[in-house]
Amino acid sequence: MKLRNIIIASLAVLTLASCEDMIVRKSLVQPSADTFFTNATEIAGGVNACYAQVNLFVGGYGDFVYSWDGLTETVWLRGNSASDEVLGGAMDFTHNYPNTVWKNAYVGIGRCNLMISKMTGDADLGMTERELNQYLGEVYFLRGYYYMNLVANFGDVPYTDVPVNTVEEALDIPRTPAAQVWQNVYSDFDKAANYLKGSSVKTLGRATWGAAMAYKARAALYSGDYATAKATAKAIMDSGEYQLYPQYETLFSEDVMRSADNKEMIFAWDYDLNANRTHQLLLFGESRAGGGWCTVVPTEHLLDSYECTDGKYIDESPLFNKATRFDNRDPRLHYSCYVPGDILHDLYYDTHMDSVQVWDYSAKAYVTNKDSYSFTQYCSFTGYLPRKYMEAEKYGKSNNKCQNPFYLCRYAEVILTYAEACIETNDLEEGRRAINLIRQRPDVNMPEVTASTQAELRKAVRHERKIELAMESLRLNDIRRWKSSEKVLNAPKLGRPFKGAWTDWPDVTFDENGDPVYNYNSYVPHPSSDYRIILNQKFNPARDYLWPIPQREQLLNEKLTQNPGYSSVN
Repeated sequence: MKLRNIIIASLAVLTLASCEDMIVRKSLVQPSADTFFTNATEIAGGVNACYAQVNLFVGGYGDFVYSWDGLTETVWLRGNSASDEVLGGAMDFTHNYPNTVWKNAYVGIGRCNLMISKMTGDADLGMTERELNQYLGEVYFLRGYYYMNLVANFGDVPYTDVPVNTVEEALDIPRTPAAQVWQNVYSDFDKAANYLKGSSVKTLGRATWGAAMAYKARAALYSGDYATAKATAKAIMDSGEYQLYPQYETLFSEDVMRSADNKEMIFAWDYDLNANRTHQLLLFGESRAGGGWCTVVPTEHLLDSYECTDGKYIDESPLFNKATRFDNRDPRLHYSCYVPGDILHDLYYDTHMDSVQVWDYSAKAYVTNKDSYSFTQYCSFTGYLPRKYMEAEKYGKSNNKCQNPFYLCRYAEVILTYAEACIETNDLEEGRRAINLIRQRPDVNMPEVTASTQAELRKAVRHERKIELAMESLRLNDIRRWKSSEKVLNAPKLGRPFKGAWTDWPDVTFDENGDPVYNYNSYVPHPSSDYRIILNQKFNPARDYLWPIPQREQLLNEKLTQNPGYSSVN
């Protein structure tokens, strides 16, 4: 029975009302897939269950919806041994990340296959055509979503679009070539868009026509199909359904995310305090003085990447001053991150080791600085904190029970997808125009990009994705497809120095992707007056662009070959 349960979990042979012996016989006391899903209420419940795995990795600090950038150079998840192992080159086929993502995606796929089979059969479900189309559109979207994440992480994966009803079937599914899986993903998103076109259902967290189209554009970008990415993104832009929200600073607040005036929202992951469905990002990202743990924090690599307000990198802008390094910078730096010198909880935020006291603007007195490494070793190791989604004033001491949603896709990404696809297809003028739409958001208002060559514009759009979409869990797949992981993940992850003056910091240069380059040979760990090395990262380009097929899956299915560079059980 244990073997059967593993197969059922990993290949999603499931009904949505569980019964351990479902494969063998129909339950006499519980509903089965054969006798359930016969009316609108039951179908609605089944469709809702198809959404349950959208957050593919639920792991505290490492939650897929808000911390996936912790697997890149831009964010550090302090105390998360799983992410440190991935970044340290120690991931294998037993690791939690590939095992969890694989399992959750296939559970979601199994549910979607079951619901599609029920809704496209001959049974009278007592639903209107409009209701049926809505549910079919959502489920086709979700199946495409799950397969897209599988193929992006693992390459060739087992593909099935029908329910798996027996153990023998589950053991007989080989890996399907990635190119074919991508085409099937396109097909699911096309079907979803067709069924959802004109739908009036715009509930937060539910799939829409725009979500289906935006994810098709994302899938095309990930697979290197720039013509499809360009055409699909352009169709979204021409539809007039979406627009950039005018204020980046408030875009990530709960009020704006739930507002009908927010036309930038395309797809989100929602929470509900009343339903006891909450998250803890505020606890993980909050300052020590604010009662947080400082475990999800931006790195020096991200902070140094923000341009100055003249549109130049800090290595060439005359506006950059090491002593006041966060002045005259792209406004999105301060909208996205808290840095030393900010006022946080009426306190002057300072992470320097010698700053044992800070000014309390409310008490009008100096108080103990709980964010200094001298006070606790558990302050922010990088010296910085996230600001996106962090609404301390809303939740206060309930920072472990937050309900603000997270963007999984927003209109700015669609515009940048269009920009990149234009640049890669040599439509350079249109690509530049699209980049500048993002930079000219009213409260960002960065100078226009004027670059004219493909290489220059490629650098510009890659920079813009890193900055505009910072800490939104998209960076990992970006550096994978640009093949820049072997550069940015084969170097130490850095924080600010905990001693010494800002002016002691060494110079930094930038590469062809707009990523900072440091002279690591001169950097030593704390308490140096130089940069702080918080993690030595290792990336093997011959192996690490794909994740390993989980060991348990290979043990069950001899047809599952392993990805290059990883141990195999077959």
